[in-house]
Amino acid sequence: MRLIWLVSLFLLPLQVLFGQVTLEGRVVSTQGEALHNINILIYPKGRDVLIAYAVSDTQGRWQASVSSAADSLDVEASSIHYRNERLRLANRSQNVVFELVYEVKELSTFTIKAPDIERRGDTISYLVSSFAREHNRSIAEVLQNMPGIEVEPSGRILYQGEPINRFYVEGLDLMGGRYGMVSNNMPHRSVAAVEILENLQPIRILEERVPYYQAALNLKLKREITTTGTSKLGTGLSPLLWDANITPMTFTKQFQVVNSYQANNAGKDAAKQLTALTLQDMRRSMDRPRENPGILGIQTIAPPDFNENRYLDNNIHLLNSNALLRLSNDFQLRANLYYINDSQRQQGLSYRTLYSPADTLFFAESIENRLHDNYLQGEFTLNRNVKDNYLDNKLKFNTRWDSRRGQLSLNGEDINQMLKHPFRNLSNDLRSIKPVGKHLVEFMSFVSYDHSPQKLQVSPGRFEQVLSPGNEIESLRQELDLSRFFADHSAGFTFGWKGISISPRLGFSYRSQQLESRLFQQHGEQWAESAEAFANHLDGSHARTYLQTEMSYRKNDLTLSAGLPLSWQHLSLNDETLAQGQQLSRLLVDPRLSADYRISGFWRVRGSWNYSTSLGDMDGVHYGYILKNHRSLQQNAAPLSETKRHNLSAFVSYRNPITSFFNSLNYFYSISDYNLMYSNQVQADGTTILQALEMPNTGYSHNLSGQTSKYFSAAKSTVSFRASYSHNRRQSLLNQQQFETSNQFINLSPQINTRITEWLRGEYRANLSYIQTYIDSNRSSNISMLRHFVDFHAFPRSGHYLGLTTEYYRHRNNENVFVDLLYRYTIRKHRVDIEARWLNILNTDNYTTFQASAFSVTETTYILRPSQVFLSVRFSF
Repeated sequence: MRLIWLVSLFLLPLQVLFGQVTLEGRVVSTQGEALHNINILIYPKGRDVLIAYAVSDTQGRWQASVSSAADSLDVEASSIHYRNERLRLANRSQNVVFELVYEVKELSTFTIKAPDIERRGDTISYLVSSFAREHNRSIAEVLQNMPGIEVEPSGRILYQGEPINRFYVEGLDLMGGRYGMVSNNMPHRSVAAVEILENLQPIRILEERVPYYQAALNLKLKREITTTGTSKLGTGLSPLLWDANITPMTFTKQFQVVNSYQANNAGKDAAKQLTALTLQDMRRSMDRPRENPGILGIQTIAPPDFNENRYLDNNIHLLNSNALLRLSNDFQLRANLYYINDSQRQQGLSYRTLYSPADTLFFAESIENRLHDNYLQGEFTLNRNVKDNYLDNKLKFNTRWDSRRGQLSLNGEDINQMLKHPFRNLSNDLRSIKPVGKHLVEFMSFVSYDHSPQKLQVSPGRFEQVLSPGNEIESLRQELDLSRFFADHSAGFTFGWKGISISPRLGFSYRSQQLESRLFQQHGEQWAESAEAFANHLDGSHARTYLQTEMSYRKNDLTLSAGLPLSWQHLSLNDETLAQGQQLSRLLVDPRLSADYRISGFWRVRGSWNYSTSLGDMDGVHYGYILKNHRSLQQNAAPLSETKRHNLSAFVSYRNPITSFFNSLNYFYSISDYNLMYSNQVQADGTTILQALEMPNTGYSHNLSGQTSKYFSAAKSTVSFRASYSHNRRQSLLNQQQFETSNQFINLSPQINTRITEWLRGEYRANLSYIQTYIDSNRSSNISMLRHFVDFHAFPRSGHYLGLTTEYYRHRNNENVFVDLLYRYTIRKHRVDIEARWLNILNTDNYTTFQASAFSVTETTYILRPSQVFLSVRFSF
């Protein structure tokens, strides 16, 4: 019954198809000659609101899909060389022929201006000069002014509420998903247009064969050979501050290069510019081991949803070099190298509340940490992407030397923590597609090896009642060593049958890993190893043989897709020392369905459903106890976790480039059946013993989000509104009490960016959030957070800019106000900015926020950077 309901809900967005009509026909002259490039404009009867349009091709043919409740439609053929003709037609599918009379139109003197937004086929082009404001510098700042496009604080770019899948510069993917380095440092004056490439299949040989729904973004530069970039040097106080950024770039049709050195202690997280922001080949990556598994850790302060330069106490040095060279025979060679040395200091207070039907537990923590990230990463890619062949080979390495130190005061007790977490990884990823006759043959291969020795020390010792009853422990030292090998090889082919594209793929993957861990106790000057129950000598393997079949059918504006992955999986775990282990064999079937329909030139709906069974990650299984952090001693001796999940999604989009109006609505629903439940045994001192128990339970999740944005060209203004709602519900087990927990999250965010006068612009943003936690249907917490942002940008004289930024936060009874001031003098001839910046004028010294989980609410107060004054000089290449 539940499956029927899910499928019915999946089909619901497609019911709009039944109210749609198709208009088609030809445009000819009075002599019967076909006329091309004639605009066909469709309106509801008696109204001037454009609801669909088309353009005639070289044979004079045109077609448009219309969804309207009106009983009649006004259809107009418009051209500068012919007399316009308008017909009133019944709202039904039919064939219409326009016969146009040649007419010489006398035009008054006019100025030709490129449209702000233009659509050509599946490409929507934004004219950068229409959206760039005088105070904007980078292309990322201009993207935020474009309707339908969002830039998240992480730098990730969304189009119609969904992440882009590629970021190109002149059609080339230099950064491989780490595009923040380009978007944040490329001056917008170098870019002529921003192109959104809808439904772009990034692999050319699969075009017209395999549908692709995500959009890509392409920057069209003004010159064929472009040397650009940013250079900045700044200093300030107090304390003594510096900010350096040298990021030159060169782009040609044959060669692209971006190099960067950045260093600062001013609260700018330069490393996030190198974060991978696109989900390329997500399905292929799902079964791979997660990168850099952080099994051990110290108690940290979760980063707030807040301007990072107000709280981040850092000292970072970043080196980055990226180059792409076009070789002969359409090959491309790309190299990306990153080195980061980042030291951070965290200070804050944490108040943690745990709810259960019988009791409420409260813990207060004062935290001061020193975090040091030091890593080198590289990626070398050989690529050939043409209509008759595809080759992509990525060789990657990653070496890290991370360490952490922390001081914690928990309910008056001081605790010291020290963590060393080195990590090394080497991998190679190959994908090749070649035509054989009318079919395509594909081969994939991925091989990876990583090693992660970790060491955590906590003083004074914890968990005395378990480790050494009746004795005090001065220190605990957890040592852990994890090494993993993974290989995945597959071969497949693609062929067509009666309009259906079918792609079966047969493959085999194998994962092998070894986990060694020991827990030591210090008594006086002596260190002693804990009992065998607190050690692990675990060997694990996971073999998977799979047959994945993908099918797609496309007709006009309708695309149907289906997948039927079958896999035989065998997992083996064995700890000889503890004489424990398990074997698990499963035949898994994970079907999925999706449908995508373009109702008209403006409307689009998409729906999907899938069922999946996922087996637990071996990284989380260990029969001996492991000290994960100062307050968590964990054992997972239960059977491997097994999760069966129904996922349902629906997407509706309306975007009208003619009126600069963009909208989207997303819904996601999930039902998850778990075979394990995790028991949290919380002690009076805040420590937790976590165990996995074989107790089946079910979780439910609803997520609804939408966004709308509109650009008003005459006022140079953009108005947008975003809203989201999520509801999660499942069973929890705390201190031997089982109960149902649920969380609700509501977020509303309006925004307006407008021109007030010729010399003054204003921006307003707000964010309203509600968090509610329920225990057995009884509300245990209700948190509201309100944020207002008001910015003014004034240009009193040519070359002079004054910016005022104000922020207001209200969380429960806590209020924070921040004010920043920026003065900039621009020497236009030399492209030089001289800036004076005063941050945190009111010297606000702390900020409080809230996070909610299944049965807990954490209130965190962050110690902020003091009021600071900064002077800098910026050069644009």
